[in-house]
Amino acid sequence: MLTALEKFQQFEDLLMIQLSHILLENNNKKKLIFKKFFVFITRLGDGFLYPLIIILSILIDSFQLKLLLSFLIGFSIERILYYLIKNTTKRERPFEKLKIKDIIILPPDKYSFPSGHTSSSFLFATLFSLFFPQLTIIVFTFAVLVAFSRIILNLHYPTDVLIGLQIGILTAIISWELTKLILL
Repeated sequence: MLTALEKFQQFEDLLMIQLSHILLENNNKKKLIFKKFFVFITRLGDGFLYPLIIILSILIDSFQLKLLLSFLIGFSIERILYYLIKNTTKRERPFEKLKIKDIIILPPDKYSFPSGHTSSSFLFATLFSLFFPQLTIIVFTFAVLVAFSRIILNLHYPTDVLIGLQIGILTAIISWELTKLILL
């Protein structure tokens, strides 16, 4: 008899197979554009963009110690949590487990859970929106697109992304509060 966790894993496996079949198989022009769009989005979520935007925002909006400190603390906490969880759970990536051959890009590491791209994009979006509320819709739209790109490209299961989202938002809130305490 299957446990609830095993049943849920079967559900996610089936979902990933269906998504792969619907979204990525065949190479007609529309699907090629779709694939390239999500590869581009996932590459933007690789991490190089965040320091550039932070530096630009500091230069444009005058130096803010609170902004810099919040991001340094946030990304430090997030990366530690991410690596600890990922290397403890060692969940196989969907494309490997399900033998999906149509892989467009290779993942940055071996394991799937949680999604580091998602956690860092939601950490960034949450903190950035606290400093620049007028950009909230833009940064969260970007974070959501990064999260979806990880699923669509068969690099992560939906639960990897969901937990990554929670880690990102939680570490942003913790770093925001810690920064306020430090700068009293």
